[in-house]
Amino acid sequence: MTDMLPLIIWMVDEKLAENNFAASNIATGLRLWELPTEDAQKTRVLLYRKWRPKTDKKNMLPTAQAYDLAIAGIDPADVQERQIEMEIV
Repeated sequence: MTDMLPLIIWMVDEKLAENNFAASNIATGLRLWELPTEDAQKTRVLLYRKWRPKTDKKNMLPTAQAYDLAIAGIDPADVQERQIEMEIV
């Protein structure tokens, strides 16, 4: 396992995490130690933040699902929105 401290500090400095504890949780949830380079780790963190913005509390994607989507490398910009039609009876 590589040293995650520089990445944790980067997440806090870039305001991708509120503090070191939150950044550490993100690093663990995203399994960043599995990635070969720091650039790949940062890319995964940024992808996670696209799926789960810190400020969106109303329609927030569950954390585990945001982790899974980021780990899979799926960018929300590449996913078409579903349109659900609801009929009131």
